[in-house]
Amino acid sequence: PKTEKQIIVVDKSNIKKVEFSISGMTCASCEEHVNHKVNKLTGILSSNASYENGKAVVEFDNSKTKITEIENAINSTGYSVTDKKEN
Repeated sequence: PKTEKQIIVVDKSNIKKVEFSISGMTCASCEEHVNHKVNKLTGILSSNASYENGKAVVEFDNSKTKITEIENAINSTGYSVTDKKEN
């Protein structure tokens, strides 16, 4: 079967990176759970959760999703966002 590449055009001025401090993650499965939930949101470019650091760094298109939506997605996994900072 023929596959077509999907081209996504992103306005770089809309790209934001936020580091979330998260409590409750204790293993690699926790990281995957957070990443999976965050990546379901529209406009997410990358999500990198680390249980060892208790953090998740999320890069996203600010015109398609908001920090509060990402925070709500993380909190819905059962883990808690305790702090966030924009890089």
